[in-house]
Amino acid sequence: MKKDLIIPAMLPYTSDEETALAAKLQALPASELIQYIQSAENSLKNSGLAASWRPRIELGLSIAKAALPPA
Repeated sequence: MKKDLIIPAMLPYTSDEETALAAKLQALPASELIQYIQSAENSLKNSGLAASWRPRIELGLSIAKAALPPA
């Protein structure tokens, strides 16, 4: 009998991880930022998303939106 996989909860980002994520997102071209934003928004709409992942995705989404140059 197969055991159920237990996925551990995601811990909040450390300040170093947040800084690295911001630097990585700010270095992306606008087209890739748009794709990242769309992917993050779709993930947040997914009812199967583990609650512990939501803050990480929301943080990445807010950084990506801030990094996106005005149209």
